[in-house]
Amino acid sequence: MKNSLDIASGSYFKYLLFVILITLLSMTLFQILPMLVINLFKENGGYIISNITAYHSDPYLMDEHVNTIPNVFNSTVNSLKFLTLCSQIGTFLVPSLFIFWRFKTIQLHVKKIERKEIFYLMIPFLILLGISQLLVQFSLHLGYDFLPDSINIYLEKEQLFNTKIQDYFVTKSGINLLINVGLMAMLPAVAEELFFRGVLQPLFIRITKKQWWGIIITSIIFSFLHFQIDHLLAILFASLILGLVYEKKMNIYLNMLLHFAFNTFSLLSLFLIKNNVIEENSLELVLNYGLIPVGLICLMLSIKKNGWTLI
Repeated sequence: MKNSLDIASGSYFKYLLFVILITLLSMTLFQILPMLVINLFKENGGYIISNITAYHSDPYLMDEHVNTIPNVFNSTVNSLKFLTLCSQIGTFLVPSLFIFWRFKTIQLHVKKIERKEIFYLMIPFLILLGISQLLVQFSLHLGYDFLPDSINIYLEKEQLFNTKIQDYFVTKSGINLLINVGLMAMLPAVAEELFFRGVLQPLFIRITKKQWWGIIITSIIFSFLHFQIDHLLAILFASLILGLVYEKKMNIYLNMLLHFAFNTFSLLSLFLIKNNVIEENSLELVLNYGLIPVGLICLMLSIKKNGWTLI
């Protein structure tokens, strides 16, 4: 297996500690500075920040404010978009770029994408869509009562907040759709793949000396950091597939493209529902009775052909 992390074996845990510290520092900085910018330069900045804090505590306040204080609410939503942008940059993109600059011996696998590789991505893409939808349905029936109550309550509240924000981010505007594609599909695909597949996955593979364990540990971290409890298993599975694609093809661009396609599919689904092009129940039927069987067939064919490398 090609070593993409050219660091002495005894330094792996020091490197992990460095990654954690840099990430926490960057994440904190990119949370505080945007808040200061909003407070100092935006009209009613202090009120907007207090609203954002209140929405975290009680996400249902958004449904009330959209009708009672629409102008301030719209300004708050725009501020939340700005904070989301800064969060992605500060949590994943800046730490990754700094680590690649600091440790020049770390090799990020980058190659030009050939046309045939785009067709190759169709199989993992269909597996992602189908099996993720299956796992969402399984999670809704199973529940997460096995988790400690404090964690369960926290994750449920974070998921509700994120769901509400996503719902208000997506409007009927085509221009707004393009902005959201950049903010909610492209940027996460680039930043998260650099961080999880480019930085963390090679590190955990070296620490555990097992490719599968490195992918699994990275995927567990990836899924919990998305704070979507009903989609926890689906996000975990998606990360496993992305990890396998990276180890198989050794091209971060392919990962970014697959991640972007997956995010965009979800975003376009919300946009079509908002514009009454398709009803939510109809989309659910298509996903459950169309994509789930297709995903299962693709998964079984991949296993039959390639074993548990899948791809």
